[in-house]
Amino acid sequence: LQENQLSLSQKLTEMAEPPTLRPGEQPLLSRSRGWLLALLLWGSSMMGGIYILFPMVPLLFCSPHSWRRLVDRLVGMWIAMPGAVLQFLWGVRVRVVGHGMEHADPALIIMNHRTRLDWLFFWTALYQMDPWLLVSEKITLKGILKYVPGAGWAMGCNAFVFLDRSFESDKTKLDRMIDYYAGSGFNYQLLLFPEGTDKCPLATARSEKHAKEKGLTHYEYLLHARTTGFVHIVQRMREKGYIKWLYDVTVGFGDGIVQSEVHLITHGLCPKDIHYQVVKIPIDALPSSDEDLAKWLHSHWEKKEEKLRLFYSREDPDMTTFPIPEGGQEFRMSDAAFDGRIFVVTFWTLVFVMWTYFLFTVKYVGWLALLAITFFAGAQKLYGGVEWLAIEKAEELHALQRTRRDQTLISNGTATQD
Repeated sequence: LQENQLSLSQKLTEMAEPPTLRPGEQPLLSRSRGWLLALLLWGSSMMGGIYILFPMVPLLFCSPHSWRRLVDRLVGMWIAMPGAVLQFLWGVRVRVVGHGMEHADPALIIMNHRTRLDWLFFWTALYQMDPWLLVSEKITLKGILKYVPGAGWAMGCNAFVFLDRSFESDKTKLDRMIDYYAGSGFNYQLLLFPEGTDKCPLATARSEKHAKEKGLTHYEYLLHARTTGFVHIVQRMREKGYIKWLYDVTVGFGDGIVQSEVHLITHGLCPKDIHYQVVKIPIDALPSSDEDLAKWLHSHWEKKEEKLRLFYSREDPDMTTFPIPEGGQEFRMSDAAFDGRIFVVTFWTLVFVMWTYFLFTVKYVGWLALLAITFFAGAQKLYGGVEWLAIEKAEELHALQRTRRDQTLISNGTATQD
């Protein structure tokens, strides 16, 4: 009986969700678009890391605040490019409904993780809401990504959080990074995927097994959320007074699902109709205790499952969109934002082409590249990444400032007594 129920459930899921696009005999034009995307992203991040970010490293030591301000803006400008290339090459459309995000307020963003490309399309959603969100958003992501030359360096410089998926080892990283954000003088929105991984077939099977063992409902459109990391992050941000909102983001796909970036790059497979709903929740509306926070997340995930069921069960494909919550709106790409995309793609393409040319024609440019690669590799070996070097220098500066402040107070107190 259970097997029959599972089979029926799987059939319903296949009928409801759009098909998963799988590698096959894609035309050369389709595959070449994936290759071009990979070349632009890797090449621009590599040259940008070497010839734009690396020359600013002295600021990391002498002015951590200036380092943070400049890197946030430069990497945010690069983050605007992938979505633009997807739009220009594939005609990707991202629809965003709901409440706008405040780039000036510290917040936590939680989102379901249907594919390994959700974050890539989410950058377009942020851009359509407010381009400054690309400057202020930070992401928790797999630790292995920090080893990607170019992109990994940029993400490290941008203080993204690389996790090992073991809470015992990740707890200290999360605490130090949140403390760093709170002490930086800037407000960020941290993106967390509570499911811990994308909903691939293997993860789905594991989640189903976990649900059976724990007596939980098996989700069709989600994995069961992991509460430990979520609860810890919320409570740490509360402790630091560094969270005003929680944004609940739901992602759905209208025409097809591409599970992996490998399929996008090597085969040119790409969904063209992606939908996001954003719901803004005041942090005071969340429970205060750890146990109640965990229960809240479980309950919220059940509601998200129902939301996705309704999203995918619409009969008219043109009407497949999330409802606009009360007080929300639809965020469309403005003409100015579209022009900004053209500028961003042009700028980073020129960075890639120009510095590649100089690399092979100007001797000292090659030596600078070698020096930059040595620095990033050394920072990874000695500190675990540029982000931890930056945190260490910021902590040293804050400690020095506290010492000087204490000495001033003592001196003033002594002078008063005299």
